Amino acid sequence: MSRKTQQNLLFSLFITVLGMMINIFSTVADRIALSLGRAASDAGLFISMYALGSLTSLVLSSSLADKVGKRRVIITAATIMTAGFAILFVSHAFMLIALGLFLFGVGFGPTEGMASAVLSDENPEEASKWVNIAHSGFGLGAIVGPMLAIAIVQLYGSHHQVFLYSAVIAAVFIALIALSAKHPKVQTGVRGHSPFTMFEVLKNRRMVVLALMMFLYLGYESVAATYTKLLFISAGETEAMGAFMISLFWGCVIVARLIGASLTGKEIISIRVFANIAATGILLMVLAPVTWLRVVGVVLYGFGCGPTWPMLVVLATQLFPKRSGSAIGMMMISTMGGMTVFPSLIGTLPGNLTVTFLLTAALAMLVMLLSFRTGLNRGTAAE
Repeated sequence: MSRKTQQNLLFSLFITVLGMMINIFSTVADRIALSLGRAASDAGLFISMYALGSLTSLVLSSSLADKVGKRRVIITAATIMTAGFAILFVSHAFMLIALGLFLFGVGFGPTEGMASAVLSDENPEEASKWVNIAHSGFGLGAIVGPMLAIAIVQLYGSHHQVFLYSAVIAAVFIALIALSAKHPKVQTGVRGHSPFTMFEVLKNRRMVVLALMMFLYLGYESVAATYTKLLFISAGETEAMGAFMISLFWGCVIVARLIGASLTGKEIISIRVFANIAATGILLMVLAPVTWLRVVGVVLYGFGCGPTWPMLVVLATQLFPKRSGSAIGMMMISTMGGMTVFPSLIGTLPGNLTVTFLLTAALAMLVMLLSFRTGLNRGTAAE
């Protein structure tokens, strides 16, 4: 097996595991809220705590990756993430849980973003294909995650053990990546020394639009898992059924991302179509009078989210092929910015699931409209 193939498989599998981890958390976020005497709808607050950690670390790590190497950033970030899992495993107090979630986010954001950047660097001619394949794996992990989380909760009677499992898995991948890495020499005297130089990519108008699209996209993806589960529970379904809907959502994401892998060069028109599908599914899910129609809504919602994230990442790296670390870092900041703001803003604050999902559908339509302002898929780059 060639080194390139080995690295493609390793990082694709790593992204799969990251998808499992984040959706294990999404599945038990309402349980974390309930364990502290809060309403289940306050789950959005805890999602925002995690996302704030990612947002903070991404500012420091993304341009640093251009200097010290993406794999060094991944190993360091994954170690911090593992520490966060350990704290969550042993903690029952609000402040310690908040710290654990923050560290989980500090590690997760750069890890996911830089893993995608490694795949893009390893496959410059097929970046869209491999990023979509890897994030189909993310979706596969997201299917397994909720089912694993419920199984662990039922086995132990507590949600804390899910974080112990996550910590062990993260430690295994830290070792695998460290053992297989060929680190570049640390560069000195180059642009990107300051963590804030990554924001220079925003001088490009197209990059601004892509970053805004990513921010809004995370608005309608970030509430999907936890609030879809709560929607079905509020309609009289079991927690297991709610968790299964999370898995169904991500199963449809996988299918759409596999389709997206064959749409290289057609990213913008694809994003428009998929955003419309997502909005349709969201509206059907929340307005349908019967369960089977809500399930159809979940299918459309997941399919519509599908390839949007990896396609936006690929478009950003194509704009800045010589500064892919900064470009992806900016997209990850937009990602975590959306995850920080929207779960609390449209989830916790309204305290009403119908309002939450109507706002979610509106965000999908905004992404569709912004796609007309990108001026991309014309074969041009910023550098």
